[in-house]
Amino acid sequence: MERDLRILILEDLPSDAELMVYELQQVQIAHSYRCVADREDFVAALEANWADLILSDFNLPGFDGLEALALAQATRPDTPFIFVSGAMGEEVAIEALKRGATDYVLKDRISRLGPAVQRALRETEERRERRQAVAALRESEERYRLLVKNLPAVVYKGYVNCEVDFVDEKVEELTGYAKRQFDTREMKWDSVLLPEDYQQFKAVFLRGLQESGSYIREYRIRREDGEVIWIQDRGQIICGPDGEVEYVSGVFFDITERRHAEEALRESEARFASFMRHLPGTAVMRDFKGRYLFANEAWERIQPRERQDWEGKTVAEVWPPERAAQIYASDQQVITQGEPVQGIEEIPQEDGIHNWLVNKFPISDQDGRPVLIGAVGIDITLRRRAEEALRESEQRLRFLTSQLLSAQERERKRISMELHDELGQSLAVLKLQIRAIERALGDDQRDLKAECRELLHYLDGVIDDIRRLSRDLSPAILEDLGLQAALKYLIDGVSKHYTVSHAFEVEDLDHLFPVDAQIMIYRIFQECLTNISKHAGATEVSIVVKEKDGLISLVLEDNGAGFDPAQVLGRRASGLGLGLAALTERARMLGGTLKIRSQPGSGTRVACVIPVD
Repeated sequence: MERDLRILILEDLPSDAELMVYELQQVQIAHSYRCVADREDFVAALEANWADLILSDFNLPGFDGLEALALAQATRPDTPFIFVSGAMGEEVAIEALKRGATDYVLKDRISRLGPAVQRALRETEERRERRQAVAALRESEERYRLLVKNLPAVVYKGYVNCEVDFVDEKVEELTGYAKRQFDTREMKWDSVLLPEDYQQFKAVFLRGLQESGSYIREYRIRREDGEVIWIQDRGQIICGPDGEVEYVSGVFFDITERRHAEEALRESEARFASFMRHLPGTAVMRDFKGRYLFANEAWERIQPRERQDWEGKTVAEVWPPERAAQIYASDQQVITQGEPVQGIEEIPQEDGIHNWLVNKFPISDQDGRPVLIGAVGIDITLRRRAEEALRESEQRLRFLTSQLLSAQERERKRISMELHDELGQSLAVLKLQIRAIERALGDDQRDLKAECRELLHYLDGVIDDIRRLSRDLSPAILEDLGLQAALKYLIDGVSKHYTVSHAFEVEDLDHLFPVDAQIMIYRIFQECLTNISKHAGATEVSIVVKEKDGLISLVLEDNGAGFDPAQVLGRRASGLGLGLAALTERARMLGGTLKIRSQPGSGTRVACVIPVD
């Protein structure tokens, strides 16, 4: 609700003041008023900001109207000031108007007061509105200036002949040319436009003119320093009443970084596509809801589906329930653990079930948060078949090896018995016969007696060699006294030629293994000691046998010449190579392992670990 007009009346005659109020009432001006008669009260009213309109007499005791006008102009210059006087010459009235008085009314024409006040109020309101409009325009221009200044673009006004006007100097940062060069038409926009982009530049403008009256075009310009940059040009075409283009209002954006990023992205995507195309396996990407987002050509080739049948579809929509459940389970494992998961999956294909080695892994966004699941797979069906065939072949080979070693032991035992029972007995009989011949010879046959004694000595050596060979082929001590005694017998044999240290930490080795296993353990020891004797050239041998956690450990070490195990095992045709292979196979048949550590010049260490049944 608007308040009443506040009127300050400067008049020393109350009757004249009442007359003024009456005239205002006649024109229905709602108001309240205050009447003052001297300078002091007038100034107080001005300082109290109590005046929307001032009506003043010209002649006052000790105070005149021009002085009152000056006081009002100093404190309230926008407040209408009307002189109401009984005698006011024309020259004085003109002077008063020059000094800022709004109007003057003679008291003998007081009826003019109402219209004069109405006019004064109207003109004051118009001046106030004009000031507000000017202020608003100034504020709008300032906002526009700040907007243009802070806009990451160059604002321009262009013309069909490629002349351009720029709002500010940002064009200098964009092009390297001075704004003045464009203002003076020394430079036009086609001066910086790359010639090869001109046709597209023109075509986009014409299409915008025919269609929407606006356009967005991207092209290249050459800066003053020679650098080529990309520009996005957004413009609004302004036409006159005749339909002719008057000007274009638009902005230029420097999009060089964006275009380079887009080009880098295109190159990256092309490299990715090429990599995926030549990948010797399948590759897919799914989101956490199981939707297929990407699959390479290898994956598509093994699936009897068109792209539209899987792209954007979930696992459940692509696969049968059982297969989908398997995929979801491994996907969930990746999501939960946040780490790669590898497994073998059976995937139905047109020629049957194939085995695929599939590696699934989380794919993270730039903030490191997993957002996708990647999976790469390799068809290992042929490899699995080959592995299975190899396992079967190894099983057959090991069975044959086991049979061969068993047959070898049987043959050794047979030969050992023949050497001991037949050849040994025959030699013993021969020895007795020669000894009988020796006794039958006379004293005059000393030379023949000497030859008989020499022959008997030779036969003793042959019989010892046959006994040793018989023991090596089938150690009777193993059957008679057990494994522990047989091993110590072997060690005693080595001790005649080398410094041997040995430690048996197992008190009852014989009862830990059955007879067949004892024979194989004996053969392992025998082969190792034989190799030391034949090849090592060692002076010291260490032998340790101990038990721990249900395992028997047999360790033999020497300080001999050493050798390269890999090289020797590679020469299976050599005696040493076959011997090492037999060692390894015997340990395997016992359910254990055998490791050989050696290198030329550094001796040899053989460690055999066998589980106790």
